[in-house]
Amino acid sequence: MPRKPAGRKSTRRTSRYTPEEIAAWRQRDRDVMNRSTEYLEDGPSVRRFARNATDGQVSARILGYSLRNQMLLERQAEEHGFRLTDVDTLRGWRDRGRKVRRGETGLRLIRPVGKDTKDADPDASPTEEPERDEDAEDRDDSTEDEPKVKFRTGVVFDIAQTDATEPEDTDACPQCTAEAGEPCHPGCICPACLGVDDQAAAETLWNNLYEQITKAGYAIDWPATAANLAGQRVRVDHDAHTVYAELGATADDPDAVGEFAAALAEIVTRADRAAETRRAERKALRALTAAPATV
Repeated sequence: MPRKPAGRKSTRRTSRYTPEEIAAWRQRDRDVMNRSTEYLEDGPSVRRFARNATDGQVSARILGYSLRNQMLLERQAEEHGFRLTDVDTLRGWRDRGRKVRRGETGLRLIRPVGKDTKDADPDASPTEEPERDEDAEDRDDSTEDEPKVKFRTGVVFDIAQTDATEPEDTDACPQCTAEAGEPCHPGCICPACLGVDDQAAAETLWNNLYEQITKAGYAIDWPATAANLAGQRVRVDHDAHTVYAELGATADDPDAVGEFAAALAEIVTRADRAAETRRAERKALRALTAAPATV
C-alpha cells in the first residue's frame, strides 16, 4: 500500500507576542538608543564619569562595557538615586549569592543581536521579551557591503538594588563596617565586592576606550606633535580619522582618561547622527517613490 506523502511543514515561525507588544518594545529600544546618543553628546558628563570610574569604586564588569552602555547605566543610576558600582542580571546576582529586591526597576543597556554580535553583552538579555533578530531595532552602522547590526535592550541591576542571600566567610570590612564572618552590607564598594582596585580600574577603562576608538576606524597618534594637538591634550581629527594625544595622556591621569572618553564619545555620536541622516533620506526617498503618480 503506497504511503501517504507527508505534508510539507511550514518553516514560518509564529510569535507568542502581539504586534502591539513588539511595536512597543521596538519603540522603547529606539528611545533608549536615542537617549544614549544624547548622553554621549554631554561632554562634561562623559569626562566626569570617566574620571570617577578610575577611583576603584566601579566594577571591572562595568568598565568592560562600551562607553555608550557605561553612560546609559550611569544616568539611570543617578535617576534611581544611587551611585553606579556593579551590575549583573537576575541570574547573575543569584549565582553570586545575592537577590534583587522586589519592586526594583532594572537598568537598561544596549546590545547587538543577529549578525556581528562580537561585542554583545551575553548576560544582559531580558527574560520576558522575544530574542528573535527581527524584533530588534535596525541601526544603519554599516556599509552596503557589510551586514547590518541590529540592537535591542537588556536589563541589569546594580548591587545597590540587591540583598545578600547567603552568608560569606569574610574578614571585617572597613568600607561598610561589616564584622568578620558576616556578609558585606548591601551596596558595599570594597575591593572584594567589586573585584577591582584603583590602578586596575584606570587601566581597564583606558584599554577599553583605546579598543573602541580603533574599532571605530580611528588611529591613535601618541605622543602627538604640538601642531596636531592644537593646544588640546587629546584631539579628534575626523578628516584624518585620528585621535591625537599628548605624551602625558596616560591611564595614570584621571583627567587624561576623561579626555580620552570624550574623544570616543565624539566619534560615536558623529556616527550616530550621520546614520540618522541617512535613514531620514532613505525614508523620504521611499515615501517619494511610493507616492501615486499624478497626471
